[in-house]
Amino acid sequence: MIILVFLITFKVLFIMFPGVILTAAREGLVLWLNSIMPALLPFMIITNMLVSLGFARYLGEFLSPVTKKIFCLPGAGGFALITGLTSGYPIGAKTVADLRMSGELSKSDAQHLLAFCNNAGPLFILGVVGVGFFGSPAIGYVLWAGHVFSALLLGVLLRFVPFIKKQEGSKNIRITPSCKFSISPGKAFGDSVRNAMESMTIIGGLVIFFSAVMAALGEIGLPDTGLLAGLIAGIIEVTSGVSKISESGVSTASLGFAAFAIAFGGLSIHMQALHFTEGTGIKAIPYIICKVLHGILAFAITIFLARLFV
Repeated sequence: MIILVFLITFKVLFIMFPGVILTAAREGLVLWLNSIMPALLPFMIITNMLVSLGFARYLGEFLSPVTKKIFCLPGAGGFALITGLTSGYPIGAKTVADLRMSGELSKSDAQHLLAFCNNAGPLFILGVVGVGFFGSPAIGYVLWAGHVFSALLLGVLLRFVPFIKKQEGSKNIRITPSCKFSISPGKAFGDSVRNAMESMTIIGGLVIFFSAVMAALGEIGLPDTGLLAGLIAGIIEVTSGVSKISESGVSTASLGFAAFAIAFGGLSIHMQALHFTEGTGIKAIPYIICKVLHGILAFAITIFLARLFV
């Protein structure tokens, strides 16, 4: 019922403000075509190939002692975590979905892993946010450190949370490290490119849609400036939200709110993540709750770091 009300409301708003919506949609298209696709597509192709060629299992064998001891997860989880931290939204979610569908992760392990491995990439935090929005590389490093530390801390804490509690045995995959590929590199590359382009089309559609949603909310009174305006915008779409937050200047409060928005990810990112995890058995509500917790942890850690280094 809530979704129907949401859809009908915004359909009416789109009809009421066609010029504004058209402009916002074009801006979303340009953002996707000029910035998001070039940044994500190469990472997505490489990640798809690594999973297809069996590298996730190969790496998981070596990471297994660490991931089991720290996060209570199989070694394949380490591959998803590293991918999510280095490649950015929503590649972490897609990697978890791929590992779940290939049998590398149990349902409960995938639920646990998704909660803290679908993260913003260093290129976005250091370049776009730190240098682009706040005008300081140092701020970018503080935000990135807070983001990474809070994600890792959340992963450790979640092993004790009831709704993430393991209800099925995690697969303990034992393999002999080998350079042999499970499929030919040529086929893996072709499949990876096709899969990545399909995924980028979904991402592009969501970016355009939520750009239009933000424009519609602006027409009916969404605040344009201030930390609260940035936080509200960030809950919907992270880039717009952090941009508005940065307009309030550099302070511990603005950096804390920016850290929360980046860690939470925004509804646009969550729709992308839930699209990729459809059919895996991963539940949406626990994932959203965990992203809120990630935001709170990032807020606290970033404020602490900001008082020391900024």
